[in-house]
Amino acid sequence: MRWIILLSLAALAAGIGPGLRSADVADANATQAPRLRRADARPSWSPRVAQDPAAAAAAPTPAPTGLMLKALWRGLRTALGYAVLACGIAIWVYWIPSLLYEEHQKFLADNLEGRSFNMFLTYRFNYWMNSNGLSAMGTILLIGILTLLTFGALMYAAFVGGSPVTGLWVCFVWASAASVDPGASAITGFVGILTTLGGLVLLAVLLTMISDYFAKQVEASKQGRDPVVEGGHLLLLGHSVQTKQLLEEFALCEADDKPTTVVILANQSKQEVEDEIEAMNTELGDLKLVVRNGKTCDKADLWKVGADCATRIVIPENPQVSLDESDAATMGILLTLKGQGKSGWPNNGYVAVQCCLGRNVQYMQDLYDKTFILSGERLGRVMVQSLQDQGLCSVFNQIIGFNGEEFYIAGAEELGVVGKSFRELPFWFPITVPLGVVDREGNYLVNPEKSYEVQADDSVILLADDDDAVGPVEAEAPFFDLGRWCAQRKAAEFREANPNDGETVKALICNLNDRNFGCAILFALDEMAGPGSEVEIYCSLGEEELQDVLSNAQRRQEKHFENITVSKTYVTPRNAMTSMYRLKEIPVESYDQIFILADASQGVDRADEQTVAMVLQMKSLMEQRNSEQDFQPLVEICTPTAEEQLSQIGMKNMINTTLLVSKALAMVAISTTHHGVLSDLLSADGNNMDIMDLADYLAEDEKLPRMLTFAEATAIVSRGAQQVLIGWSEDGDYVMNPKSKMTPRSWTEEDRLVVIKDV
Repeated sequence: MRWIILLSLAALAAGIGPGLRSADVADANATQAPRLRRADARPSWSPRVAQDPAAAAAAPTPAPTGLMLKALWRGLRTALGYAVLACGIAIWVYWIPSLLYEEHQKFLADNLEGRSFNMFLTYRFNYWMNSNGLSAMGTILLIGILTLLTFGALMYAAFVGGSPVTGLWVCFVWASAASVDPGASAITGFVGILTTLGGLVLLAVLLTMISDYFAKQVEASKQGRDPVVEGGHLLLLGHSVQTKQLLEEFALCEADDKPTTVVILANQSKQEVEDEIEAMNTELGDLKLVVRNGKTCDKADLWKVGADCATRIVIPENPQVSLDESDAATMGILLTLKGQGKSGWPNNGYVAVQCCLGRNVQYMQDLYDKTFILSGERLGRVMVQSLQDQGLCSVFNQIIGFNGEEFYIAGAEELGVVGKSFRELPFWFPITVPLGVVDREGNYLVNPEKSYEVQADDSVILLADDDDAVGPVEAEAPFFDLGRWCAQRKAAEFREANPNDGETVKALICNLNDRNFGCAILFALDEMAGPGSEVEIYCSLGEEELQDVLSNAQRRQEKHFENITVSKTYVTPRNAMTSMYRLKEIPVESYDQIFILADASQGVDRADEQTVAMVLQMKSLMEQRNSEQDFQPLVEICTPTAEEQLSQIGMKNMINTTLLVSKALAMVAISTTHHGVLSDLLSADGNNMDIMDLADYLAEDEKLPRMLTFAEATAIVSRGAQQVLIGWSEDGDYVMNPKSKMTPRSWTEEDRLVVIKDV
């Protein structure tokens, strides 16, 4: 619309104005008294030319071709004039009513209870002004000018009786030059003065609006004080380093029902949050982001950001406080949401919550039944496993998030697999991997018994690259005959040749504190290592503070370390953690496992700088003391920059725990299906992802195959273990859900399988 207005005004200035030498303009000005002009001035046009016989006789007679061109040019100018008038009329007769109708329909569709249409229009207008800036002001100015000229031209034509095109030009001159001929007729002077006054009023209104009203509105919006009048949006409570990761995951999501508007309610000022999000180079994609300032547990502030009208509310942890304090604040927010409306806020949606302590998960769930809780307590075990089975971090990165394989569910009847056992189910889906079922009570059964028979009211959980891959079974027979394959082979039982669990180890944990996964690693080591295992700690905590952290962690879990002992601590000032003379005291070559954690208390960038420096120097020490020993610690990172830097020096075991939890929380916020699967994979008592050797599934006298299809690998795993095969290694990387399940590939002793299995 703005371009149409610009073209109209350009046509008015360039095409219509010069055409006022026409008879219409001459007739319109014949009634006016002559203006005083300087002696040396030559009028560009005047009705006196036609009244002077001598001048008329001296004027050359135009050629017929010239007359035709003039007539053609006059007709073109007249057409342009009427086009400008048509645009001006269309704005008020069609465009503005249509715009108001669309906004009203959106207002009704969003079901914004307790908010008027006027509030909705004000919010939408302010957001448009803030987000478009000078472009919005220019649009208002152009619409105002075209409206003034259109109505002025119509009034001129009605009262003076001339052509509306002539009136358009005259009003344009009056509005811009602000002059009326004193000798004009009364009605002409009235219309001219009225138009001039209208132009002055419009200019004054625009200047005042820009300098006063919009300045106040923009300031209020910048401070995040005005209410959000949205519906169907996603509400994020709190702002931290996770905000960037959550927003980017929401932008990556391709679900049909994903929210396109994300509203953030933060304790920090609106400008501060927006500046930090921009400074973090956040990729928002097509997301519309709205930020407001307020208390996340206050009813009025929650209403201000549309908590009642949201489809999802996301409550991440607060990394600035302790684990207990973060969970306590979350419980307060849940109580506030629960007490609003008839059934709690959101009215037609749910709440996705990150819980810091596993023991609080069930309590939060019981507190508010619209809540879906996610805890990352399993990540400590994942970090320990990642040292034993290199590549497990890569597997989790592929499974968790919207940039790889995702979890989908579909009804068993819709898929056409009712009555089939879970053992044979994988061979009916050529481009997906069945992970489990959702029974009639809504329980998520990941990796159910192989004999489980799919019921008509069950849903099947599938691992697929997008929802287009999830469809009904079209073949009359499975693409792989499991019964025939089993009949040709001996029975086998899964026997893990190198389980790693139960071994006595010596480990080093760097940067342990109460806020990272250091304590979770200690509990995982105590569970997985053998008796007599030792752990040494290199950190910036004082001796007493460290003992308090370890003691509180054991009290939270209501158990004590049995298989491990903290044999030595290296207490170092925070600003000396990367000093070589401090690191030289550590016998890096003597440890079976080394965990270098991130200390994000001073920000993620500073944490990564410290981590990279420590890895570089410890690697140098290892090469000096034992050049044959490979230095591959488990390194916790915070940004992709650190991952790229560490990759340059050969580090393979890197994990961004904050990113993993953020991606998992974003998945839960988009779909409750993800919650059912991830809560199983990330909880302490659920299933576990692991990297296994194919030889562990073979019969005693069975040889390792040289060529293998993914379908046959699935059959081998299914024959000997209560496990689900979801991927395998390929050219040094791990591939989840290979699409060519019947295409054979070479297999060696170095290749591995990725499975979901019972703990």
